[in-house]
Amino acid sequence: MHDLISGPRCAPLLFGAHGSGPADLEGLEQLLHRLSRMAADLPQLAEADFNPVLATPDWVSVLDARVRLVPRDAQDPYPRRLR
Repeated sequence: MHDLISGPRCAPLLFGAHGSGPADLEGLEQLLHRLSRMAADLPQLAEADFNPVLATPDWVSVLDARVRLVPRDAQDPYPRRLR
């Protein structure tokens, strides 16, 4: 998960560039873990857009979120088998 945070070109801003303190990296990791969990638990989730995300040294906050859900067909409770 750390690579997702430290990989982008804007990553130096998270580590305290321009005289500001480093962002709450643990909070950012928690946000990514929770988004991943939401995607795994909710098969109807087609898209999630968190923009902007504000990360200060003390906290992380999603200022605007857009989530798109799509209907899913009910799954057959009886798996099909090849004969």
